Amino acid sequence: MSSRITYTRRRVCQVGLSSLAGMTLLDLVGCGSDTGTAANETLQLSFWGPASRNKLTQNAIKAFQQAHSNITIHSWFADFSVYFNKLNTQIASGSIPDLIQMDMSYVARYVQEHELLDLTPFVNDKTIDLSDFDQGMLKNSEDNGVLYGISLGGNYECMIYDATLIQEAGLGTPPTSWTWNEFATYAGNISSALKSKGVYGSPDASGAMDMFEIWVRQRGKELWTTDGKVMFTVDDIASWFSYWDGMRKSGACVPAQTQATVTGSGPNTSLLAAGKTAFATGHSNQFGSFQALTKHTLALQTVPTGPGPGNYLKPSMLMSIGAKSKYAKDAATFINFLITDPKGAKAIGLDRGVPGSARARAALQPTLQAGDKAVLAYSDLMASNNTASPRTVLDPSVAGKVSTALSNASQAVGFGKQSIMAGANNFYQEAVKAVS
Repeated sequence: MSSRITYTRRRVCQVGLSSLAGMTLLDLVGCGSDTGTAANETLQLSFWGPASRNKLTQNAIKAFQQAHSNITIHSWFADFSVYFNKLNTQIASGSIPDLIQMDMSYVARYVQEHELLDLTPFVNDKTIDLSDFDQGMLKNSEDNGVLYGISLGGNYECMIYDATLIQEAGLGTPPTSWTWNEFATYAGNISSALKSKGVYGSPDASGAMDMFEIWVRQRGKELWTTDGKVMFTVDDIASWFSYWDGMRKSGACVPAQTQATVTGSGPNTSLLAAGKTAFATGHSNQFGSFQALTKHTLALQTVPTGPGPGNYLKPSMLMSIGAKSKYAKDAATFINFLITDPKGAKAIGLDRGVPGSARARAALQPTLQAGDKAVLAYSDLMASNNTASPRTVLDPSVAGKVSTALSNASQAVGFGKQSIMAGANNFYQEAVKAVS
């Protein structure tokens, strides 16, 4: 995560919208007077994701406002790669959103800075009803035993592949489960078969923290110790970089030059969406967003297996409440609407993961399309195939900075600016420095 921006509220109001491109007028509501009143309250919601997620979110907001005519919710959204910078800018302006989509990797930082509200009182008085909520997902959403956000769903890391391209390559459907070496061979065969089309089997995922975490967990470790220190070793990093070095040299994944063109994260900026790879890595809840970007048929695939289980059910986007919200009760009511009300559950579907509430899952079942059914089937598979294990250690507050350091080191190795061991050592030192 980037350093917090230290603009004063007055300075942000002076620089105006030109330097805050992509944010709505409401992002600077702190520069003027508050228009919300007890009879007609205006809340602001921020979230990250593609346009398809915005459409679903607007449907949820519309359904909520129909049932709560005195509450208006405005929103803004951005790509994950810039979302937290924009959120920080807004907080610096003095107008933190009432409702904030939050990631587990960033919760600790915002809690330390007193920007998020403890939701326990709203759980205790049933404003947020968690009586039928998945307890494992709930436990994994806590920071030091306190709920600062409610997970809107859970998901597993996955691979998504273009079944249309696989058919064009003349290859059979990938097996239900495979090793890293088997994936490398399969991806290499795709690259060879589709060379004339400029399509590679795989992106270069050496800079993807989520995938690196699975690699480490498959070797019996967590990324972090319980007190927020680094648990992975230089050898873990070197083995990871070596694997992807072999992928680049064999042509199974894209060259470093191609991977470097990816400037954001998520489906929109993926090489699969650009038609340059047959595979992508991501979270299972992103499947619908990937499919919306192509007319080709996509499918879900498991992450390659290692010596032990490495994948895990991850609480996806949390919905948190800004600590300074004037309408925290109404914000909590909206959260409850998203996670338990049939209309709220149907509005957002599985875009943010499989719901934790049994009521929400039951409401969704009759309405699921083929893509959603595939996500649920993948979730069921991961829960039963012994390749996943519970994750019990939360990310430290600087996890975002460490993730950026991995991306930078992987790119340096990919371009040949550093050897594998030099890149591994440099990344390790950056990670240790960050958590210190």
